[in-house]
Amino acid sequence: MSNSVGGSYSDILNELYNIYYKQFTRHSEVTSSHWRSIGWHKVEIRDGCWRVQGFGFGSCLSANVWRKILSFPRRILLSLLLKRFQCPFFLEDKGRRLAGKGGLLFDYDFVKQLLSFNEILKQLGVKILDDKHYPLSSQNIKVACVIGDGYGYLSALLRVVDPGLKVISINLGRTLFFDVFFSQEYLPLENPVLLRKEGKNKLELLAKHDLVFCEAENYHILEGMPIDIFINIASMQEMDPQVIDKYFDYITSSTSSLVYFYCCNRLEKVLPDGTVVKFMEYPWKDCTVLIDELCPWYQKYPLSKPPFWKPFDGPIQHRLARWKRGEHK
Repeated sequence: MSNSVGGSYSDILNELYNIYYKQFTRHSEVTSSHWRSIGWHKVEIRDGCWRVQGFGFGSCLSANVWRKILSFPRRILLSLLLKRFQCPFFLEDKGRRLAGKGGLLFDYDFVKQLLSFNEILKQLGVKILDDKHYPLSSQNIKVACVIGDGYGYLSALLRVVDPGLKVISINLGRTLFFDVFFSQEYLPLENPVLLRKEGKNKLELLAKHDLVFCEAENYHILEGMPIDIFINIASMQEMDPQVIDKYFDYITSSTSSLVYFYCCNRLEKVLPDGTVVKFMEYPWKDCTVLIDELCPWYQKYPLSKPPFWKPFDGPIQHRLARWKRGEHK
C-alpha cells in the first residue's frame, strides 16, 4: 500500500473504486451491521462518467425543476428553521451556493449541518462576518476532522467558510468515494490527497494539502495528529462500540493543546445485529462539556405535505466537549 494518493480527485476516485467496488469481496472489521445490511452504495462508470447512488448516509437529491416545485413547502419550513436558530446570512448563503455547485437540492440534511456548524461557532465565541474573516483558523483552530461526512458537504463547507482551515474527511472506503466525488463538484480547485499509511510523512502531507481524505479502514492514521476539532453528525450512532472507543482514543491523542469534539447522534440505537449503541456510554472521560442537550433542530424533519414535521425514530443529543492538556489528570 502506498503512503498516499494525491494530485487529483480522479486519481483518488479510481483508487477507491478499484479497492472498494471493483475488487470488493467483503466488508472490513470496522464496518458495523448497519452498513452490512441497511446502507448501500452503487458506483459504476459509463462513457467515462461516474454514476453514483447511495442509501443510509443522508439525502442527496438533484435540484431539477420538478423536484424544486414539489419541495417548495419543505423549503419554506427550512428557511424558517434557519431563521429560528439565527443562522447568519453569510453562512446560509455559503451553504446554499455549495449545494448548488453540487447540483443538489438544498434540503434538511444540509441545513442540519449548517446549524451545527453555527452552534459550534457560537460556543467558541466566534462571529461570522465576511469572506475576509476566517472564523476558526483565526482562533488558532487550524485542522478539523469530519468523521462520517457522507456526501462531502460539511468538509467542503468548512473549507469554503474558512479557507485557512485544513480539513481531514474520514469515512468507510465505500462511502468515502461519495465524499470525494461530491467534493470535486464543491471544491474543484483543491489539491486533495488520500492518506493511506501510517508514518512520519502523514504530517508532511497534511502540511502540503488543505483537503485530506482517509478511509475509516485506516483510522489509526489519526492517532497523534495535530487536529484541533473533530465533528461527527449522525454516523457514530451506526458504529460498533469498540470502533467508537478507538475514535475517542485518537481524538484524545491529538497533539494539539486544546481539542474539541462536536458530536450529534441518537441517544440510543439498536443495530441490525442487536448491538445497542448509547451516546451517554461513549468514553467521555476527562473532558469539559460546553454544550449538552437534545439537539433542538434535529428532533424532527420537514415534509412537503401534512403533518409537515415528522419525528425521527429516537431523540438526538448534541454535545461539544473539550480536552485540554494538563486540565485533567
